[in-house]
Amino acid sequence: MESRDHKGQAVPLDSSRRSFLGVLLGLASTFVGALLAVPVLRYIFYPLTANADDSDWTEVGSVASISDVQTPLRRTLDLKQRDGWRETASQPVVYIIQDGGKLRALSAVCTHLGCTVPWDPGRNEFVCPCHGGTYSADGKHISGPPRRSLDSLESKVSGGKLMVKYQYFRPDVPYKKVIS
Repeated sequence: MESRDHKGQAVPLDSSRRSFLGVLLGLASTFVGALLAVPVLRYIFYPLTANADDSDWTEVGSVASISDVQTPLRRTLDLKQRDGWRETASQPVVYIIQDGGKLRALSAVCTHLGCTVPWDPGRNEFVCPCHGGTYSADGKHISGPPRRSLDSLESKVSGGKLMVKYQYFRPDVPYKKVIS
């Protein structure tokens, strides 16, 4: 393509200047597009990269009120867990037992298929209502389909209160594996 000078003569356009401006405009557009894409990509991929919040320590009760427990003591916890954008509230059941002079917390979830296992004071054992699995007062497997004992939970005493760190475990496996 040609242009005309002030005398009307044909002068070729400088193609190197045009290509430089084109490359500069392309780079600027790419930079602006990348800046705009970063927050969008972080928003889309956040649930995939974010780890679920671990359950915090939850208060079960004062040590003075539960220290003389003779049979498993049922307690319901109030938990909130955040996973990506989703926040779930749950109320899992735990049992507090005396084990060698120390308080210990057991999950009330059957290790077979995840049913809530109640304490049966008449039989003096935990009995799963789903498939008849039984556990002793200290949570040890006695009979039935479960392949392991009731899961023990981390517990500690803080400020005169018994605190429990609740976790969920994979059911129907012979070993204790945390899933959240």
